[in-house]
Amino acid sequence: MKRKVAIIAALLACMLTGCADSQNADTLFPRAEDSYVGDVMALSEENGVYLNYLYETDHNGVGYHPIHRFYTKDFLSFEDKGEVLPFAEDSEIQDLAVGTGSFIRDEQGNYHCFYTGHNDYYDTYGLDKECVLHATSKDNKSFTKDYDNIIHAPKGYSTNDFRDPQVYRTDDGYLMLVGARKENESAIVYYESQDLENWTFKGDFYTSRDLYFMECPDVFQMGNKYYLVFSWNNVVYYRVSDNFFGPWEKEEIDTFDGDGFYAAKTCEYKGKRYLIGFLDRKKREKDSLKYTWAGSVLVYELRQLSDGRLGVCMPDQYNEYFKKELLNATSVNNALDLGKVPETCHLSFDLDMEEAGRMDLVFSNPESGEEYKLSIDNQDDNISFNAFPNNQPIRLESGTKYHIDVVVEKDIVVIYADGIKALSNRIYAAVGADWEIELIDALAENVMIYGK
Repeated sequence: MKRKVAIIAALLACMLTGCADSQNADTLFPRAEDSYVGDVMALSEENGVYLNYLYETDHNGVGYHPIHRFYTKDFLSFEDKGEVLPFAEDSEIQDLAVGTGSFIRDEQGNYHCFYTGHNDYYDTYGLDKECVLHATSKDNKSFTKDYDNIIHAPKGYSTNDFRDPQVYRTDDGYLMLVGARKENESAIVYYESQDLENWTFKGDFYTSRDLYFMECPDVFQMGNKYYLVFSWNNVVYYRVSDNFFGPWEKEEIDTFDGDGFYAAKTCEYKGKRYLIGFLDRKKREKDSLKYTWAGSVLVYELRQLSDGRLGVCMPDQYNEYFKKELLNATSVNNALDLGKVPETCHLSFDLDMEEAGRMDLVFSNPESGEEYKLSIDNQDDNISFNAFPNNQPIRLESGTKYHIDVVVEKDIVVIYADGIKALSNRIYAAVGADWEIELIDALAENVMIYGK
């Protein structure tokens, strides 16, 4: 029989906290009321980060996905700035729907938004289904679209799949990556410019036959390595190189998270690089269903591992967000009953597993009768959630101690494994559930729960 360490439920229940839905909310995973966050386009400045994103609702019309914005100074609270760039009202105009892009500030202090113009009626009006558009602003609030300088897919590339421009300042001017598709392979192409208006097509930056398309491309340097991230089919991937233009190598495990975290790109802020995307939601808030596009902002801190691989970890400032100690248990080798944990909290512990070791974080909801679990399995080298299967492979070794963080905000539960990999999930049954850590051939030490 498993030994259980009982935690007094009242101790935790009295600490229960909700997450406000106000426009200036202290929250880790923001979304505006009655809407969802799609692809995020971060613009980092000295005193804060503008999180521009595709605004999704359950009642889109003919036109859809205007760009809205959050502003944050610390990734702990977010101010809703509302709409930044609308979609076109006329179905004959290229950007009847707005797609992902990027924001950049030029040397004169003017702001530029490069974005995807998507039109579902392209056949009717003789348009390309997708192309790249440009808008400018002097105050970073009101943007003026330039329909005279549209960038179309180069010859030999699909006009149906040409999207997600990402622009960078270089020593020689500017460079733009764009996701593209040509016969039998996906491509990330690149352009160069001196003035952000006139662009010269330079060719392929990276190609792949593994995936149909590579959305939301982004390239950056950490240490002495260059990294390329892109997304497809609800998964974020990365490649690594010693040089900006490649060749790009695929790692054995080339993902960060499972298939709920998507469309992530990076920004550098106050000396750290963050990977920012969105965590999907589920229709009818049903755990057993697959994910639906768009949800809430999700931020990871990126970490370069000693062998050059990229890892993701909990942003360090979350430790300042969760300061109130609610539980301190020294060592557990069978099971630990946590009772009902606060709706917003941080669980952490050190995990040591034998060769066939496993840790299960079990959620038993008495109201719905549902029971699900998050698992770290040493034998399978995997982090998984079992409601609608979601998993993230990870290299694990027996006899190695891994620091585990679990951050909870209502139905969002993110588990971070020692700054290497993570798994984010919507777990609706976790709200109001009884939580328990179960261990098989494993030891958990320094088990802590922190509240706000």
